[in-house]
Amino acid sequence: RTSTTWYVRYAADALAPLLDGLSELLPKVALEQVEEVQLVRYEGEGQGFGWHKDDLDDKEATQDAGGQRIATLLVYLDECCNNGRTVFRDLRGENNQRLAVSPKRGRALLFFPAVTGSTTLGDAASVADSRKTFGDAYFDDTRADHRTTHAGEPPTGNGNKGQKNIAQLWIHSSKHTPVVFGRGLNRHAEARRRV
Repeated sequence: RTSTTWYVRYAADALAPLLDGLSELLPKVALEQVEEVQLVRYEGEGQGFGWHKDDLDDKEATQDAGGQRIATLLVYLDECCNNGRTVFRDLRGENNQRLAVSPKRGRALLFFPAVTGSTTLGDAASVADSRKTFGDAYFDDTRADHRTTHAGEPPTGNGNKGQKNIAQLWIHSSKHTPVVFGRGLNRHAEARRRV
């Protein structure tokens, strides 16, 4: 990844609309499941994010960390120029092209890097195919969904000077303990007063 990233405290007034929108979109998700929000800026053709997954490995998806990341919400904060899309490697859209979402101010992209409970691809799929798509089960009965491997294209062109800004929100399978600013220094309760 080549970009500039800022973490935002839950108490920041600017987060209230994002967290309000999240609670409308996913009403059963508790605020305590939300990882520290990141603001990310990609500038010019040299900055982007290659193929990656948002699920955590077994050393990161701990009970204290809130378990596995079960949802990713990307919110595009401005009109990007050309490209700058979020592209999924293994998901196909029209004409069998890779599924891609173009940045547009206010647009949100929600996807699920891990699934919960039993996972199969259907009657015609083998156990091996299901294991290839869905990783082994974590302690919280989640499995990575490898089909959500994605990349962030570099922004190009004249619009907004080749810059893309997004807010990233990750939702965990259970209560997440914030640690970015130091244990106890960034609390979900601070956001609850604003949401």
